[in-house]
Amino acid sequence: MTFMEYLQQQKLANSSIVHYERSITAFITWLDEEQITASAFHYNDLMTYIQHANERGASKRMVSGQLTAIRHYCSYLIQEQQRTDNPAAGVFIKGLNRTVPVNLLVTEELEILYQQYQVQLQVNMSNKIMLGLMIYQGITRGELARLRHHHFLMKDGRVIIKATHHTNERTLTLQAHQMHLLQQYLKTNKQKEGYLFIEGRKLQVSDHNISNRLQYMFHQLRELNPKVTNANQICMSVISNWLKKHSLRETQYLAGHKYVSSTARYQTTNLDDLQQALKDHHPQK
Repeated sequence: MTFMEYLQQQKLANSSIVHYERSITAFITWLDEEQITASAFHYNDLMTYIQHANERGASKRMVSGQLTAIRHYCSYLIQEQQRTDNPAAGVFIKGLNRTVPVNLLVTEELEILYQQYQVQLQVNMSNKIMLGLMIYQGITRGELARLRHHHFLMKDGRVIIKATHHTNERTLTLQAHQMHLLQQYLKTNKQKEGYLFIEGRKLQVSDHNISNRLQYMFHQLRELNPKVTNANQICMSVISNWLKKHSLRETQYLAGHKYVSSTARYQTTNLDDLQQALKDHHPQK
């Protein structure tokens, strides 16, 4: 399989494929000049290449795009069994506007939030279940909207989260204390067609429908903990907490990330913090 075929397999946009191929051609040319093979370059070589790009006038955004291409290329080489690691994973450029984990909640805070939400507030069963799925399985707003009866494997205590264009399918374990509410809710709504958490007669996925419900839910949750902001914060908190007890690859599976770099950004190393290592290993004359 060629690198282009790999990119096409990832269902990337044609414009992205063209950009990544151009970036990798430039990177391989530089590796050849340095007499380094693509299967053997290391993290420090990558830092030297970034320095080289900076010296040639590349903007931060251009370098960031090159790093993304290199992450894809390393993933391709790993699939082709030409590498066992991805030196570009977790390397991002400081100063770019990108979503990074901030104001996260630790596991204890999330569990207290779930317990208080059940006990102190007047909420319906489906809202309790949705909050539990966000806190214990890291399920996103969109994934909640797409859940159906057959996605819950109650005998096995698991839930299937189907793949999308941006995420992989995964099967997640349910907590014991989630089971009773889920069994009751599924039994009560066993005749319900379509999606479980879509209210009213609409049978199609409605992001707007879920958004309105979650907006009110998080208004209630902020009364319990002012740090709480939205569903995205909960999901990011869960992933960050997973990384404290699971490997990067295990967390990638649990989160449904297509690329390990998406998971690695929760343990981001900023470029500015790498300069001393660059000087130590590759002093510039």
